Amino acid sequence: MANEGREAVPVAVVDKEQFNEIMARLDRIDEKIEFYSGEKFLRAGKAVGRDLGTAYGVCAGLIIMLAYILFVYAGHWTRVI
Repeated sequence: MANEGREAVPVAVVDKEQFNEIMARLDRIDEKIEFYSGEKFLRAGKAVGRDLGTAYGVCAGLIIMLAYILFVYAGHWTRVI
């Protein structure tokens, strides 16, 4: 009568060898998932790096071109236009 208000937690009895086998399989699955997600994030990082590098390269090129125009043609704007 003392256990009427409480929930009973089911207890499962598993053979130790089966438990170790299942845990080994779960570890192999976990390693595969980690490898896959690592490769996926590596590819995404490479793509983002390529895109940012391209944007920085274009900006640097424009700044260099503008500086070249300003310093080389400093007093001769009729040649630029």
